[in-house]
Amino acid sequence: MPNIALIAYDGCYTSSLAKVQDNLHIANAYWRKQHGDTEGQFATKVLSMDGQGVASVGGLSFNVDGDLSLADDCQVIVVPSLFYEGELPFGRKLKQMAPMVDWLRQQHGKGKTIMGHCTSSFIIAETGLLNGGIATTSWWLEKKFRQRYPNIELNIRQLYIEHQRVMTGAAANSEQLMTLRLIERFMGKSIANQCAKATLLNTNEVEQTAFLTLENQLEHNDPLVSKAQAWLQRNMKERFSLNQLADELAVSTRTLIRRFKQVLDETPNRYLQNLRIDTAKRMLENSGLPVESVMLQVGYTDLSSFSRLFQRKTGLTPRAYRQRFHNQQRSGTDG
Repeated sequence: MPNIALIAYDGCYTSSLAKVQDNLHIANAYWRKQHGDTEGQFATKVLSMDGQGVASVGGLSFNVDGDLSLADDCQVIVVPSLFYEGELPFGRKLKQMAPMVDWLRQQHGKGKTIMGHCTSSFIIAETGLLNGGIATTSWWLEKKFRQRYPNIELNIRQLYIEHQRVMTGAAANSEQLMTLRLIERFMGKSIANQCAKATLLNTNEVEQTAFLTLENQLEHNDPLVSKAQAWLQRNMKERFSLNQLADELAVSTRTLIRRFKQVLDETPNRYLQNLRIDTAKRMLENSGLPVESVMLQVGYTDLSSFSRLFQRKTGLTPRAYRQRFHNQQRSGTDG
C-alpha cells in the first residue's frame, strides 16, 4: 500500500494539502471499483513537525495525524506551498524552516520521493538535493529562484519536473498533475486517466509558457535599464537599432548590453522580442483586433514569422491563445 505523508505547517496553503488528498481519494475509489478490494490503495497522513495542529495562510486551523516520526513507512513526502509576502519575509520563513529542510534531506536519503510546487520548490531547493539537477517553480518566481539557487538548472517552461526522486511544480494546480503522476506510478495509467477525466485535468498541458509575462523584469533598481525599457516600450512598433538606443541613453552599445545582461540576464534585442510578444498576448486577451493588426501594432510585418515566434514563446498560435484567454466580456472577432 503506497503511503503518502503531507507535511503541514503554519502559513501553508490548505489547498496544497487538500487537492492531493482529494485526488488520491478519487484514485482509491476507481481502484476499489476495478479491483474489488482495498489492497493497494493510497493511505495519506497529514503531519506537522511537533504533531500539533496548524493554521493555514487563510487562518483555517486543522488537526494533524501526528508528528514527523509517523512518516517512516511513507514512500512520498508532499510539501505544500506557502504564502509569498515579499523577499525579506520569505527569506526569514525559509530560515525558520531549517529543521524541516534537514528532515526532508534525511527522508530523501532513505529512498523517498519529495514533492512540492511553487514556493515549496524553494523549501526543497534549500535541502541541496537539486544542486547540479533540474527543477521548476511558478513563472513569477523565476528570477528569485535563479538568484538564490545558481547551482540548480531552472526550466521555467515546464509545469512539473521530476529529477532523482524530487518532484517540483509550477503554481496552483500543478500539484494535481504531479499527483496524477504518482497515481500512474502506483496504480497504472488506466486509473490515472480516469482520475484526469473525472477532475477535468488536461494531461497534455505540461508547460506554463502561455502564462509568462515580463512583470518580474520590471523589478530592479538600475536607472539605465529602466530608461531603456521605457524607450523600447514607446518605440516597439519601429524598426529597432541598438546603436540608436545607445545614442538615446548616451552610452556605448557594449555598456548597454552588459547592463541588460547583469540586470535581466538577456540582451536588449531579446528583451524587445519578449516585450513585443508579451504586448501581443495582452492585446489578444483584451481586444477584438485581428491577429494581423496585433502583429503590426507590436512591430512585426510578416504573419508567418510572427506566428512561429509567438508559438515558440507561448506554446500556442496567436489564434489558439486568443481562444483560450480572450476576455469574454468584450466583443470582437479574430478577423
